[in-house]
Amino acid sequence: MDILFIFVNFLRGTTRHNLRLTKQFTSAGYTAALQNSASRAKYISGAMTYAPFAPANPDCLFISPFAMSVMNDYRIEYDAERIRLMKFPLLPSRLSATYAFGDFATCELVSKKYGWPLDTVRKFRLERDELTRVHKCNMEIISLMRHAYMVSSSSGRGDELVWESYWSGHGNLQMELPDIDFKRKTYDSGEIWEYLIEGRLLLEEGQAST
Repeated sequence: MDILFIFVNFLRGTTRHNLRLTKQFTSAGYTAALQNSASRAKYISGAMTYAPFAPANPDCLFISPFAMSVMNDYRIEYDAERIRLMKFPLLPSRLSATYAFGDFATCELVSKKYGWPLDTVRKFRLERDELTRVHKCNMEIISLMRHAYMVSSSSGRGDELVWESYWSGHGNLQMELPDIDFKRKTYDSGEIWEYLIEGRLLLEEGQAST
């Protein structure tokens, strides 16, 4: 998959400026690997770490809804990254990669479901080299886990199996979770396929950079 589609956040000044100036996106890990030999060695071996901080055990055991929301957003990414580093170290990290879709039809599906503006989608070409890494995964597993972490306190082997499924590139995932009345209900993640890219993506000729 060398032609990819990206929702570009033009409201972020650095993104807008860099795309206009360079006509490309490079992922964080890939860029680090180009900078010096130590980073390159860690990247190639799968030893490079990306999580900015580790969870702590707070003294207060009573958690406000706001704190729960903030913690869960990060805990999802931390848990996903922990399993990736442990069992799939050569796959792109969610905390480093550029996110892309394989065709415009998928972008239309995402736009309809999540309200992402289609007029920000741009077409890119992946420039492959020895540092390039690509992983196709089901983004709807992440969406389901965002709900799961809000309604369930589980953080054991069951969650690990979910993240192993995500990094293995599995499709629809079913989970039994409590509903609004605390009754058990089976949820399906559904499937929307996206690509995590470690590498350089060049804006295709004719695509607007603003």
